[in-house]
Amino acid sequence: MPFLVAAADHSPITHVVPHPLHPEPIFDLHVGGGDIPALNIYDGHYRFFITNHLMMTAVAAITVFIVFAYVAMRVRPKGEGLQAYKTKGRFSQLFETMAAFIRDEVARPNLGSLTDKYIYYIWTVFFFILFCNVMGLIPIGYILQSITGDTHFSHWGGTATGNLSLNVMLALTSFAAILFIGIRETGAKAFFAHFNPVGWDDPKMLLIGIPLYVLEWVGLLIKSVVLAMRLFGTMMAGHLVIAAIVSLVFMAAKVSPMLGYGVEFSVILGGIALTLLELFICFLQAFIFTFLTVLFISMTATHHEDHEHDDPHSDAGRMDLDKITDLKRLGPLVD
Repeated sequence: MPFLVAAADHSPITHVVPHPLHPEPIFDLHVGGGDIPALNIYDGHYRFFITNHLMMTAVAAITVFIVFAYVAMRVRPKGEGLQAYKTKGRFSQLFETMAAFIRDEVARPNLGSLTDKYIYYIWTVFFFILFCNVMGLIPIGYILQSITGDTHFSHWGGTATGNLSLNVMLALTSFAAILFIGIRETGAKAFFAHFNPVGWDDPKMLLIGIPLYVLEWVGLLIKSVVLAMRLFGTMMAGHLVIAAIVSLVFMAAKVSPMLGYGVEFSVILGGIALTLLELFICFLQAFIFTFLTVLFISMTATHHEDHEHDDPHSDAGRMDLDKITDLKRLGPLVD
């Protein structure tokens, strides 16, 4: 809580907008309009700085790489017997469990046989967003400030996913994945035909087919935009609420020092509860973004597998036959 107390004497908005880590911009671009703090636009100019959010994006990406390089070494079989296949260490087991959950409970029910082909992208999206969210709860700037005594470190750190620019890029990546996987798995003709369910053969249906085709594409774009806005709004709002609540201490202290101490006790308890809630939201938002991405991919890439279970020669059909055979073998034992 010290970092919140130290930060509360300023506007709560200062803790969610990007802050440059150096005085002069790397380049200056005139874009017109007024101020858009979420996009680092002030007085109609976009000035490119290495910001705290950009720094945390790089830190999160490097951390994901380092963590999973270590986990991979601990998961890799070593030795002899069954113990060789046991993941070493609680830390590695935790991440292995989360990865297995995303694969088996999120990806496989939607992507089916395509899961193993594209699970690496899905894992990357989930863990990158998760690391960005969780690392935003660590008061890096105030830790450095307390160690060095330099106030310039106060805005180091922050939640990278509280920046709309990063979330837009994540949404564009998911949109590109939807297009790439859909075309790769169904073919270009079948993929684009998917957006017009009435078909193009009957000229009389073009009055319905063309608007439907446009609406389907607009709908896909809106879904991608919503991915970015949901993540941005949720992560930004959490920090705003905590900073606003902590500012109540200083407002009460202006009325009476004793009242300030009384409010401080309540705010500390409330801040701890809200921080724990925000930790849960960090996991939840990473899960929601990943789940919706998988769902949108499955809508365009796996519709040709709807009748796969009816084909006894397909992988899914053979799995069903194997299950029936196993049940028949177990029948006398069950009876």
